[in-house]
Amino acid sequence: MPTQLFFDLTTSAVPVHSCERHEFETIEAELAENQVAVMPIDGTSLRCRDDLFRAFAVAFRKPKGWYGEEEYAPNADAFLEYVDDVEQWVPAKGRVAIISNAEQFWREQPRIAALLVELWQFATIGRSAKTHLLFVW
Repeated sequence: MPTQLFFDLTTSAVPVHSCERHEFETIEAELAENQVAVMPIDGTSLRCRDDLFRAFAVAFRKPKGWYGEEEYAPNADAFLEYVDDVEQWVPAKGRVAIISNAEQFWREQPRIAALLVELWQFATIGRSAKTHLLFVW
């Protein structure tokens, strides 16, 4: 039986969520069965804005050449476009960006974590969330 977290990640218009690791593990296979792409990012690797932009470029499978010759776009505007364009790059019924080790991330990099939430809300405001952000504690 689907859990509340599963419903939140597949039907909710709320774009930002959090849960304990064991909660996510109980629905991970079910997400895959329902064609929801899980795009993992290790929160301990996010130490600055550039790390944030680079990690999402990799997790979202940004195509080579999308931002010229650069590996990732080092600015917020391009990041916001990632959130829109990931639907083309990762075909699925839904998408969830998973930030693992979220507790350590928020404790050690609170400004970067807050920036991520702010950018995510800005990118998804006024429309039904197509890609969700999940902090896994």
